[in-house]
Amino acid sequence: MTLYWLLSVPAHGDGHVAWRDVKSRVADSELYDFLLPQFKIGTLDTLVQLSDELSKYDTAYENTTAKFIDTLRSLTQANNAALQSMLMVDDKPVDQYIRTFSWNNSKFRSDRALPEILAQIAEAMGAIDAQLKSKLTQYNAIKNSLATVRRKQTGNLSVKSLNGIVKRDDCVPGSDYLQTLFVAVPRNLTKEWRNSYERLTDMVVPRSSAKLAEDSEYVLYSVVVFKRVIDEFSNKARDARFIVRDFVYDEDAMQRDRELATSVVEQEEELLDNISEWLKGTFGDVVSAWIHIKALRVFVESILRYGIPPDFLPVLVKPPAKQQAKIRQQLAEFYAYLETSSRASERAKLAGKARPHKASEDSAFDMHEFSNILSDYTPFVFFEIPWNFFNED
Repeated sequence: MTLYWLLSVPAHGDGHVAWRDVKSRVADSELYDFLLPQFKIGTLDTLVQLSDELSKYDTAYENTTAKFIDTLRSLTQANNAALQSMLMVDDKPVDQYIRTFSWNNSKFRSDRALPEILAQIAEAMGAIDAQLKSKLTQYNAIKNSLATVRRKQTGNLSVKSLNGIVKRDDCVPGSDYLQTLFVAVPRNLTKEWRNSYERLTDMVVPRSSAKLAEDSEYVLYSVVVFKRVIDEFSNKARDARFIVRDFVYDEDAMQRDRELATSVVEQEEELLDNISEWLKGTFGDVVSAWIHIKALRVFVESILRYGIPPDFLPVLVKPPAKQQAKIRQQLAEFYAYLETSSRASERAKLAGKARPHKASEDSAFDMHEFSNILSDYTPFVFFEIPWNFFNED
């Protein structure tokens, strides 16, 4: 899986030295600049509130990105290589976009207050979410219609359309009193049908049953009854596990069914193409919004962590998969001076996790639990950008 780390470390007035410090501790990792504009900082209360909101949007937009990819995979049946080739951000592959990220000031003006920028991104993504839901609802509706059509065309004789199976000569010609019914009989009940159909109700024409078709599950028979007993005959047949099909031979209706089937297939293909193209065209906006949220998080957390005026270095790291734990530990040890034990304890208390000291026999347990609480915490600003949406084929 491809994984990027988005870090921010204190620059101490010299970004070159800060870059060198990070570079020397990330071993064979790829290291890239992550350029941020000069945002308006705002108040401390605003930054704290933004910190919480940005975290939620970060998770939401990561999920939206995954949904776009999963939906496109499902619709196109494309393999991962094909998917990655068709999903671009600003005409770049996603990896390249992340590595060369720069703030899109034409979309999200950086001279606005941070809450306004966030609101603008959220509004754009809200519109995309609404469009996605609408398109998928429309597509699922036509897909269900197509499934019904195909079931009629390809199902067994108890459900499939009888158009093309029943011929004009199989029916009693225009009678005011008699009607031909068509009955799907399970193959293991054909003997029972032949022996009992005349006695299911009164007014069944003797010896009128004829075998018309069969498949692996059912045999289709015709039978002639008086119209006045159709409902009674159907109920008695159902009790005996014979299925009276709702079918009347009508050439005009048959033509309409054929036209409907063709129309539904064409609509499904058109919608499939439309949604697939929309997903591919809009995917870049989704990923762009997500990474811009990451950029805002880095800025906000850096101000909260390191103070003002802004003096920090944001960088993008792509660590080797097998060295991630080691590299992260090296960075944590180098920047440990940023976090005192008292501040770590305070963070635990704010999270509602710190406990008062107990008897000495519980001390080891308490320290172990405390260590687990802080295991994901780093003394520097740290976010992951997981790009694991394409599992191995």
